[in-house]
Amino acid sequence: MNKEKIIMAALELACANGLRSISMSQIAEKAGIKKSSLYSHFSSKEQIISEMYLFLRKQANQNREIGHFDYGSFVEGKDLKEILMETVLSYDRMNHDPQMAMFYKVIISEKTLNSNAAEIMVAETNTMIRATKQLFYAIMAKKVAYFENIDAAAVSFAMGVHAILDFRMDDSMAGSDYSQGILEQYIDEFCRVYSADKSMNR
Repeated sequence: MNKEKIIMAALELACANGLRSISMSQIAEKAGIKKSSLYSHFSSKEQIISEMYLFLRKQANQNREIGHFDYGSFVEGKDLKEILMETVLSYDRMNHDPQMAMFYKVIISEKTLNSNAAEIMVAETNTMIRATKQLFYAIMAKKVAYFENIDAAAVSFAMGVHAILDFRMDDSMAGSDYSQGILEQYIDEFCRVYSADKSMNR
């Protein structure tokens, strides 16, 4: 379990001091291991941060009991709004897992200055886009909605949600409520444009 202990030690230090301020020596001390033992698990601080992302994402999914996801079964018997709301809320819950939230706080604050942090955010966005494409293909197959260009519609939806969730996070940090209701409005408009009724007229 040393790897997990190292990852969590690095996360705590990064939250308190920022990624650039922490060293391998500090991580080893925080984890209660020798520096030589740390290097037997990780070759660099960058490797720790990359594996931290994978570990925390996997852990957040396990906490929600998600294994292999069957998109076809998920969309069965639901309308488009129900599918999209459930999907977005599930993704939002994963990101609000306490440890995942701590991690994103660090990564988002560092991404403009740290290429490793930027790579992680790119990987997360790409993961979100791929998952949305799989979902939209299932939606189309079940005739819940019609998309002339499924990939473009999926990217548009994923990036729109991504921007809104970022805005909500900023809004919360600022202590304001400008983002209230925006996600619901976005999903309502998306459903209006791509409704199943339209698909039947094509």
